[in-house]
Amino acid sequence: MDGSNPPDRATIRLGDRPGDLGTVVAMHGVLYGREEGMDQTMEAYVATGLAEYALARARSGDAAGRLWVAETGTGLAGSIGMTASAEEGAAQLRWFLLDPSARGQGLGRRLRDVALDFARAQGYRSVFLWTIAGLAPAHHLYKEAGFTLTTRHPVRKWGIETFEERYDLPLT
Repeated sequence: MDGSNPPDRATIRLGDRPGDLGTVVAMHGVLYGREEGMDQTMEAYVATGLAEYALARARSGDAAGRLWVAETGTGLAGSIGMTASAEEGAAQLRWFLLDPSARGQGLGRRLRDVALDFARAQGYRSVFLWTIAGLAPAHHLYKEAGFTLTTRHPVRKWGIETFEERYDLPLT
């Protein structure tokens, strides 16, 4: 055995270790740059949101939300977050990303379910997320969980022209 931990056996844990936030930011920058042609403003956007989350979590614990990371034998392979939102009774799903080597093996579904189970346990009435058009595997996982597309509009963001989309899921 080479000691590797395949994606279907990946460990999902809280992303609360030093270096986790930076790794999640870097993964977003590298993967979205390579796969979608985004520029470094995507990385800055993720870094800002994760910094705000980490500071809020230091003050409020689970009330601010949680970040999870998936680890395989080669390091972090994915992430997902669930954060409190300004919308009453709603949480926001964020930072959902899988390394290409970890896709198609059930890890995305596992991460999604951990995050949604947390939202339910916290008593949220709904969950929403913002994404962009064209991310078919992620959109499939959202729809499979019951999310529906509620908003779609064209944007120039992160160095690309795309459609920004909002998906919503009632939990009650």
